[in-house]
Amino acid sequence: MTATALLEEIFSDPGITDVLLDGCKSALVEKDGKLLTIAKLFDNESDLNLWARNIMNQNNSRLDISKPISEVTVETSVGLLRIHVVLAGECSKHTQVSIRRHAISNMDLESLLSSGSLDKIQLNELRQIISQKENFVIIGGTGSGKTTLLKAMLSEAVDERIITIEDAAELNLAGNSVCLKTRRNNHEGVGEITLSHLLREALRMRPDRLVIGEARGEELLLLLQAMNTGHSGSGFTLHANSVRNLIPRMLAILAGIDVAPKLAKLLIRSSLTWVIEVKKFNSNRTVTNILRLGEIHE
Repeated sequence: MTATALLEEIFSDPGITDVLLDGCKSALVEKDGKLLTIAKLFDNESDLNLWARNIMNQNNSRLDISKPISEVTVETSVGLLRIHVVLAGECSKHTQVSIRRHAISNMDLESLLSSGSLDKIQLNELRQIISQKENFVIIGGTGSGKTTLLKAMLSEAVDERIITIEDAAELNLAGNSVCLKTRRNNHEGVGEITLSHLLREALRMRPDRLVIGEARGEELLLLLQAMNTGHSGSGFTLHANSVRNLIPRMLAILAGIDVAPKLAKLLIRSSLTWVIEVKKFNSNRTVTNILRLGEIHE
């Protein structure tokens, strides 16, 4: 069985979001928010090591003694899979494989209302944010439904030219949208194309809206600057544990690229209008807050 075929067989169960391998001795899946043990997938470390190398090689990524940690995103019949591998050796006693399925959701806001992820008041607020082209950020933890909500909101602006910038093409918007994806270094260690690089190019592509799948570095500064100079209706997602944690989280990112705290605060306050918080409760994902940035106290 090929490496990709094995993954497709595992993820044929729609409830499975993650597969975690601790060498050949342990295999876990996350299904409906719970970790479950499944039958071992490999008989020995050598077979797992070979499988991991093959899946990386098939997707133009390097995995060997000199580069024992690698990650790729693979398009399969069961969705986009992010595969992260740490080879057995100095970094880990056993080869560690962590696979996350990126849900490719076709849900719109009405579907999220029907599923209980938001209520009618929140639906109207989100539609108003989009229709009035106000800038926003969606925050939450891993797997909380940030990307699903972002895609649902943007489906309200299908006639606009939306340029999305992502590590993996999760949004896949219809209409006039353009998807730009990052690229990792090749085997020679050159050729990387980052989110910030793509954002600079997107500014020259006549966008109606700019959207970053997840901001975590220099691209945050560039997007806030773009929002502050006329690119209204733009948005992004950000990992943050709570609304209260949002501004400190953004300040920490901006401090990492040498933006002074006072300037960073002014830029955040003048660029963003709305903060939308989503949380995961067991297997349910819910919009818990829709706030104006000015309502958040540091």
